[in-house]
Formats: sequence, C-alpha cells, structure tokens
Amino acid sequence: MADMVLEKALELGKLIAESDKYKTMREKEAAMMSDVDAIMFIEKFQGLQQQHQMLRMQGNELTEEQLNEVYALEDQMMSHPLIREFAEIQENFQKFLGQVNERISEGIEGKPPESHGSCSCSSCGPSS
Repeated sequence: MADMVLEKALELGKLIAESDKYKTMREKEAAMMSDVDAIMFIEKFQGLQQQHQMLRMQGNELTEEQLNEVYALEDQMMSHPLIREFAEIQENFQKFLGQVNERISEGIEGKPPESHGSCSCSSCGPSS
C-alpha cells in the first residue's frame, strides 16, 4: 500500500508539473532571470538578507534603519514588472499547492476542512 501511495504522489507531482499554473510560473521565472536589472535587484536583496541573517546569528537585533533598507529595496524590486509578475504568479501557485494539500487532508480525514463550508472569503477560497 505504501508503494502505491508513493506512486500516486509521483503521478500527482508530474500532473502539477504539466499544469498551466506551473508552466506559467517557470516562464515568468525564466523571463525575470534573463533580465539584467531584475538579477541585480535579486542579488542585492539576497546579499542584504545574508548580512542581516549573520547579524541575527550573532545575537544582534536589526536596527530600524536596517529594516527600512530591506523594505525600501523590496519596494524597488516589486516596482520591476518582471519581478512583480513572477511574485504574483508564484503566490498563486503556492495557493494552488495549498489547495492540493487541503484535498489530500480531506482524503485522509474523510471530511472537507472547515474553510470549505459556505465561506467565500478570499482566505478560504471559493466554496467547493
């Protein structure tokens, strides 16, 4: 039985990889990573994150100025159309994966999660 579960999991992974949501996300990522300005923003942001992580690992708290530097750079990054598009598509894909996980949980528990009731708020998604 465990082998069949793993086989179905692999099949599910392949179906997800063939989905339009996944393909679109990969296309947007490739476009973003082929843009020199986008790469510059990403590398600068990652470098800043690493610096701040090192500070925190040394027991230091980030100053307000350091936090503001991160927020400002994040705003600059999100003003770049390719980065913004990728971030939006990636967020949608993560929501889709969350829905997949909810359905798996539904199969395990034998009942739909509470959020699948009559609620139609954006955090729960549309009613099933």
